[in-house]
Amino acid sequence: MSNAEKQIVEVLQEFGLSTNASRAYVALLRNNPATGYEISTQSGIPRSAIYSVLNRLSAMGLINSVGDSPKRYVALSPSALLEHLRSSQEDRLKQLEEALDQMDTSEEAFDFWHLHGYRNLLLKLKETIVEARQKLFLSAWAREVEVLDKVLEEAEQRGVEITLFTFCRLRKTFGETVSYDLDERELRKIWNPKIILVTDHTTTVMGSSANRPDSRAIWTRNRAITEIATNHIILDITLAGQRLHFDPNPIVQRVMKRPDIHLDALLETT
Repeated sequence: MSNAEKQIVEVLQEFGLSTNASRAYVALLRNNPATGYEISTQSGIPRSAIYSVLNRLSAMGLINSVGDSPKRYVALSPSALLEHLRSSQEDRLKQLEEALDQMDTSEEAFDFWHLHGYRNLLLKLKETIVEARQKLFLSAWAREVEVLDKVLEEAEQRGVEITLFTFCRLRKTFGETVSYDLDERELRKIWNPKIILVTDHTTTVMGSSANRPDSRAIWTRNRAITEIATNHIILDITLAGQRLHFDPNPIVQRVMKRPDIHLDALLETT
């Protein structure tokens, strides 16, 4: 099975198909139409189980049968499969939305969420950036900036003010970018990668950005944590100004909730 076929099997399982059903569909795509025996041979599914799997796929509308002696199976085309899954998901989400609306719940009870694994972190980062409306502060390493390239570009295009801090050399910058321009490969030898994202002074995603299933991060709308995360980015930019010999105040003011309050002016009054 090729890497692409393995990926298709994995994604189909996320849509609720069993491993065997996913493998059978992929095998049928490869050799379409085919008999149950041929599908069993190509997919590695035992002949004793293949027909129940095919009946399940048929009931889901993902395959069809033609003829009778022998019966052959035809897979839904890739484009039709995508439309079928998209329509099914939209219907389920609509039903879920209507049911959830009938429940008496408080959104404040869900203002903190643990993110387990790198993939879930990236999904939440993208979702949070898409929801940003006015300001976005990001402290990240080059790999994550590249992964988030599309949603960051779209945010910039819709007028979101972006402030980006990184220790790494970037191929592409967004908004106002502060960078130490270090080689990420060398940096990984001494530090573990971290990420902080704050949007609209209300929402924060932060934690480990190590590409491992056991990495941990959080998503939150907790005001105290969001202020701590914002202040962490402000401190990083301020220290970068001292080390790289530039005035950080104009950039810091973009991040501060009260940009009219200038730190230097406060220090002069003490």
